[in-house]
Amino acid sequence: MNKMTRLTLQKVTKQVTLNFALATAGLALASGASAQTMLVKVLQKSDDIVSQVYQEVPVKSCRVEQIPIYGEQSGGKQPSTADVVAGAIFGGLMGNAVGGGKGKDAATLLGAIAGADLANKGSFSGNSKQVITGQRQQEVCDVVMQQRSVNQVTGYKTYIEFGGNVWQMTTTIPYTKGEFLSVNVDITPAE
Repeated sequence: MNKMTRLTLQKVTKQVTLNFALATAGLALASGASAQTMLVKVLQKSDDIVSQVYQEVPVKSCRVEQIPIYGEQSGGKQPSTADVVAGAIFGGLMGNAVGGGKGKDAATLLGAIAGADLANKGSFSGNSKQVITGQRQQEVCDVVMQQRSVNQVTGYKTYIEFGGNVWQMTTTIPYTKGEFLSVNVDITPAE
């Protein structure tokens, strides 16, 4: 590259502004000319410019927990004679209160039998209860947001040909080989 040639490249939406001084280039522009728009050819596919940035990203967090298994367990204790007698008495009283007339004796007898049977099965004494009979493992997952460093494309290196030279510039969109790119060219005298 010629020492007298200076290049500064900037990207403005889809146009790239080239500012450089040419002392010995094959271009002849009027001395009072300002920036001119020109089409330049892209020489190769743009290269990604990758930077690390910090973002809030969802992260799945899992753990194994012990989950209880419930079952019915009898107390292993048979109801006492007193429990059965109390159930018969209670059932007889209930049957007596319900029955009337000649059916009162029958209702009392049926109530006493039912009360004794319920007491014998443990319904009154509370011998049966729900207990933890074992454990099983279960995976439990949550999604939490965490700050993470991620690679992200922040721009593109694009190579163009201008004035017989190859120039590298940074663009915000990628270009492919052979595309034409509109650029503003500003030529000022070298001092």
